[in-house]
Amino acid sequence: MAKEDIILEAMNNRKVITFDYSGEEEVGYHTREVEPWCYGVHKDTGNKVLRAYQVAGYSESGYPSEMPFWRMDRLDRMRDIQLTDKDIRPNSPQYYNPQDKDMREIIKSLPK
Repeated sequence: MAKEDIILEAMNNRKVITFDYSGEEEVGYHTREVEPWCYGVHKDTGNKVLRAYQVAGYSESGYPSEMPFWRMDRLDRMRDIQLTDKDIRPNSPQYYNPQDKDMREIIKSLPK
């Protein structure tokens, strides 16, 4: 199944996903566990991106003590995306905007 299909299935079924991610300065990949809330195209770069609420795992821009936290993950830097059986929380986390201003096109967003 393609990365985008897994993300959309997770959003449709309100499920958490895991994936390995490599950020700007990282060498190698690190696992993240996220609630996928908004998927689209970044306004400046044109990259497909996922606005997600990271609930576990690693981020070079944040430490475990700063979790959970909002992240914007590029689809091309994700690998091994897995759908979990964990449910996304019923209420959106603080600061969630389904009309994400950092996206020029929103493919799918969950309601607030």
